[in-house]
Amino acid sequence: MSEVRDDLLATLPDVIATQVATRIPDLAECRGIAGRFSVGELRKQSIRHPAVLVAHLGARQEQDWTGPHHGFLLDMAAFIVTKDRLGLPRDAAAANIGQVLLSMIPDNAWGESALGQARAVRLQSLVTPETRDAATSLWAVTWSQPAVVQGYTTPEPLAIELYLGQAPEVGAEHEGDYTEIGGAS
Repeated sequence: MSEVRDDLLATLPDVIATQVATRIPDLAECRGIAGRFSVGELRKQSIRHPAVLVAHLGARQEQDWTGPHHGFLLDMAAFIVTKDRLGLPRDAAAANIGQVLLSMIPDNAWGESALGQARAVRLQSLVTPETRDAATSLWAVTWSQPAVVQGYTTPEPLAIELYLGQAPEVGAEHEGDYTEIGGAS
């Protein structure tokens, strides 16, 4: 039986954030969040810079497998938040972090057996007059993450038996004339 974690959707942003933080150790903050991130959220929350905030934004059914087994595409995002630092403008810092994420996300299943390889990765700047007024750069890397949310039964392997017969003594009426040459005895 292939098991799927009961909390996969709830914990996936933190699972990904942990791996991002390992790859980019200079981030001041890297964690999972719920839903989209915006300038309004930036003003409400105290976020240390530079930051990457990973979110699960939604899911849509993609493919049906045998029986009741369904495949989904999870809509994922990693929001990049930066401010100017000595010698590194905020937009350049965000682009640098985005480049690392672009090299890290494609084909990544994050060590979870219920996930397929990430695909359709996209980097986009979310810089607006409001982010400029806040002296902040906001970018997002988005992608689709194939997933299953329900386990499935793995069939038992079939025993292999191989027999040799010699013409013209072949067929069901000559079963006793066959010689077993491989498989289980």
